[in-house]
Amino acid sequence: MKRILTLEPGFPPELASGRLYFEFAREMTKLGHNVLVITVFPRKYLLNKEEGYSVHMKAKRKFFYFELMNNFVVMRVKPQFSSNSLFSRILEQILVPISLLVGGLLVGMTFSKRDTVIHCTIPPLFIGFSACLIGKLLRAPVIVRVQDVHPDALVKLGLLKNRILVRLLELIEKFIYLCVDYITVIGETYREHIISRGVSPSKVILIPNWADISKISQVADLKFQKEMKLERRFIITYAGTISWPQDLETVIKAADILRRYENIVFLIVGEGIKKKLLVELSKKLNLNNVIFLPLQPREKYFGILKSSNVCLVSLKKTFRSPSVPSKILDIMACAKPIIANIPLYGDAPKILEEAKCGLVVEPENPYLLAQAILLLYNNPALAEEMGKNGLHFLKKNFSLSTCITKYEEIITKVANNRLKSSISN
Repeated sequence: MKRILTLEPGFPPELASGRLYFEFAREMTKLGHNVLVITVFPRKYLLNKEEGYSVHMKAKRKFFYFELMNNFVVMRVKPQFSSNSLFSRILEQILVPISLLVGGLLVGMTFSKRDTVIHCTIPPLFIGFSACLIGKLLRAPVIVRVQDVHPDALVKLGLLKNRILVRLLELIEKFIYLCVDYITVIGETYREHIISRGVSPSKVILIPNWADISKISQVADLKFQKEMKLERRFIITYAGTISWPQDLETVIKAADILRRYENIVFLIVGEGIKKKLLVELSKKLNLNNVIFLPLQPREKYFGILKSSNVCLVSLKKTFRSPSVPSKILDIMACAKPIIANIPLYGDAPKILEEAKCGLVVEPENPYLLAQAILLLYNNPALAEEMGKNGLHFLKKNFSLSTCITKYEEIITKVANNRLKSSISN
């Protein structure tokens, strides 16, 4: 049994973050490990009022508190963010790592140094720095899971332009990679990027994001259609973050092109700093075939995907992310065809092509997106075949059990290596 102290930037009951982190902690606990999660207070703008809002209010006057979740312990530390503004999100990048560092040091001293492993997820980039510092103080090995490469992604988005700041962040990024014992990445292109920073290939391990198919299969398929009175409609759904990287203006313009098809309806589900702009654009175009919905509890989220005919993945040209968005795996798990208006770069287009589960079209081109939608609208057999292909590919390559087994092998190996090193010294 190992003691795993994991620093996570978000965690349930937040609706849009933490699913992978929660499943990691849950599965490691099932395997007999002692897991302690350090995370921040639930963010108000990511909470469901019915389920999570009371947690947010109850914690408001405390600096930190503990809770038991699925037989593992979660420590939540302030700050507590209520706004989804750009300024607030930038502030999170700085304050969240500091809070997790404080929380990790407070509880880390109670962990046995002999069998403790520090684990963290980045971004925010500075969480990796916090994990390195905790690891040094506790003399414990550190594993970092890279969900996105910063500052590279921010530069490609045009959000970070100051060369001095970029260079400074690149040096911090390299320091983190060299400091930790192992790095897990979610795509081969990320692995190549990190190795290019001078990191030994042997310490960079590919473990993709996963989907818990057993949980998803229990969700009712068509309940959402009845609730929204969308029976017999051709439903095209985007469900996820509504922010700068997503090419959702193109989705709205494609809806405008397809407005004469009365049977086609677009659902945009989620929250983000660009949602207001999209709602205004939809009103300006006088569209009655676009429906906006707020963040949904996870079960209802999967119910919406299962009720859809086509699901969308969307990224702008400038966001040349090499990773595979986790929503692709969610859509595959629901056996639905995917239309991805994303750059033809990185692992995501390759996987969609290999799995034969969808169509990839050039971003920021509403006419191409509309044509792809009509192709599946007019060929239901093709759409059904793509959905089945995606589910089959997911079971073979991205199952929860396969990925967790790889993770446990790394945790056991790094802990045993550190133990041998301490004995020899």
